[in-house]
Amino acid sequence: MSKQQQQTQIQKSDSSASNTDSASSSGMPAVTEQHKELATSATQEFEKANYSQSVSYMAKLHRQRGVDPKVVHNYAVAAFYHSNQCAVEELKNGLNAACQMAKSGEDPLDGIEDVENAVLYFNQAVLNFYLKQYRAALGVLDRGFQYIEPPDEALAQNVLLLWTELHLCVGQPDKALRVLGYLEKGTSNGKSGGQGSGTPERGEQGKEGSSGTSEGNDAIKAKICLFKTRCLAMMKSLKSCKREIKTLVSSPGLAGTAVQYVRAYFEYLRGNSKKAQKILTSAPTTGIPSAGQSLQLMFHNNMACIHLQMRRPHTGAHHLQRAWQENEKAMKEVKATSKGKPIQYVAISRHYELLYNMGIQALHCCKPSQAFDCLVVASQVYQVNPRLWLRLAECCVMHHRESNDDDSKLEKRQQVIQGSVGSGYHRKLIVGPGTGQNKTSNNPAAAVPALSMEFASMCLSNALNLLPPDPLDVEITPVEDNDTTKAAAEPALVPAPPASPMRPTEVANLRCSILAASAYVALCLNDFRVALKHAQNLLRQPRLSGAQRYVGNMYMAEALVATERIADAIGHLNPDALTAADVSTVPPEGKADPGRS
Repeated sequence: MSKQQQQTQIQKSDSSASNTDSASSSGMPAVTEQHKELATSATQEFEKANYSQSVSYMAKLHRQRGVDPKVVHNYAVAAFYHSNQCAVEELKNGLNAACQMAKSGEDPLDGIEDVENAVLYFNQAVLNFYLKQYRAALGVLDRGFQYIEPPDEALAQNVLLLWTELHLCVGQPDKALRVLGYLEKGTSNGKSGGQGSGTPERGEQGKEGSSGTSEGNDAIKAKICLFKTRCLAMMKSLKSCKREIKTLVSSPGLAGTAVQYVRAYFEYLRGNSKKAQKILTSAPTTGIPSAGQSLQLMFHNNMACIHLQMRRPHTGAHHLQRAWQENEKAMKEVKATSKGKPIQYVAISRHYELLYNMGIQALHCCKPSQAFDCLVVASQVYQVNPRLWLRLAECCVMHHRESNDDDSKLEKRQQVIQGSVGSGYHRKLIVGPGTGQNKTSNNPAAAVPALSMEFASMCLSNALNLLPPDPLDVEITPVEDNDTTKAAAEPALVPAPPASPMRPTEVANLRCSILAASAYVALCLNDFRVALKHAQNLLRQPRLSGAQRYVGNMYMAEALVATERIADAIGHLNPDALTAADVSTVPPEGKADPGRS
């Protein structure tokens, strides 16, 4: 049961204003000397951080050139900084208006190669990033910078760094690595990118800018190394991640907190819980970084994950309670002005991430009701996580039967044998229906969240549907062995927010757990044919643990007996075959995928 630690101290791009030097174009009034003077004065005051005077100049220019997208954009940015970065809604409206003007003013014959509006697109993406609208921000960058060359090197680097961060936020580390490779290539060549136009995947975006100082190059290389380490950790490529961490530790220009959290996460992935705890304890835990993330909150959340890995769920639950308190405290400490909260604190809450982790901890503490309440709320945000639906089903199963201790009691065991007939060699036992109670699956309210086996069945169905098709069911079509088909496609990662995306081996292990739970739930609901189907599918999986193979045979036999196929059931109840199995909950790792180098 893996969990994703929250990363911190990642450099993010801030909104910036471009110089207002609007040229006259069709549909706009001609640029006069007065307009140029107002634009120059506004820019100078903005660079001096005298935002009130800059807004005054921009207001005059806006009244005269209110149809110029660059004027509308810069007026919105200046007013935003004048409000101490609190007027988020006004900035959003201003950027949207400027974008609409820029689109309406484009010549269809010129395509979308509008270099002058690069800052406008970038600022709109940054705004969406701070509002946690990551896919909307990616859409802006994809549309705005697919063919646009940023006008200077600094903006190009900021665009690519933001692009990388957004791919990580939506669980696409493979795409983030491609963007980083493009940025790294441009940095090693002393520029921000290659010539021409194109997407980062094609390696053709960017424009040569002025060469920066050695300190600037060292800083950007350190950021690239940090991002690359995060990508490799998210992909669980531990060998490559270890090499990057060695480079990261010796890189100048990085905050120690960022490096320590990444190192702790790496040790957590390796299973070195004590070392991860030691590294995390030595990291600073006071203050709120500029990104609006509480260090105390992240510390206690990550400590909870480590304690769960060490099989100390009650200690982990204590840390999560502390993390919840720190989250509430951080939200109260952010003083909202008349125009709202500063943009970096608008989405400071980690409410749903904490609820998800609290639900997992409560489930391990054998508190299914408390875990269910937390996970149901978290499912409103993380609907695409198949693990979440499995955990909800496990809450229902644990509530239905917390343990098998009652079945070992004499009165319970006597319910199995109802009596006997005959005598001697011809004596026969009359077997009763068993220790379980009769259940029915015809519940019209099965879709309503409740601690019932009917809802568990629906959750398990959702979990199976969210997984990619079973490789055992996919027909392999022969292809021609040529240059275009020799290289096998890289297996796609399966999203599981708020945790890291799952690799194919993790998907295979999760599929086995879902099938085992589905067979048990179907048996409890007396849906024996469905239970037989899930048990058959479970037993043919290649990555079965010993315990899953054992329960798979038990569920298979019970379903066969219920469908009056006694002879087939006896084959699954062979004592020699069952006792020889290694009853272990750990999946086979003999041919597991090693960490990619």
